Amino acid sequence: MFRNIAKPLTYAIITLAIIGMGFKLITDTQSFLTQIIMTAGVAALVIGVVYFIFSRRNGGQSDEMKRYRKAVRQSKQKYGNTNSSSSSIASKMKPSTIKNKVTPKTKTSKSRKDGPQLRVIEGSKNKKKDRASL
Repeated sequence: MFRNIAKPLTYAIITLAIIGMGFKLITDTQSFLTQIIMTAGVAALVIGVVYFIFSRRNGGQSDEMKRYRKAVRQSKQKYGNTNSSSSSIASKMKPSTIKNKVTPKTKTSKSRKDGPQLRVIEGSKNKKKDRASL
């Protein structure tokens, strides 16, 4: 029953709103435009404040994010910054040195000796899914 009434009622409200806005635009254009600009400004301000609050909450102030950043910092101290690529090194070298340089194909023993780079970040490891409830 509610669906039968809701659709025509929604159309009637939208039609009345369009008629009211048109009448206000024709009779008092300056105040209408001022009201529209003020409404848009207030909406932008509210959206900006809400976005700022939620982005700060999710942005890295949690304990998990602090642990992650600490692990990244320790990794960079141990292994250095690995973001540099061979193309940036090649662009700094002269073309004659690039052609004559021979790359060694054997791995150094240091990489095998150190082992994998793993760090455990504490979390809810003991929680198991209750598969019977699915």
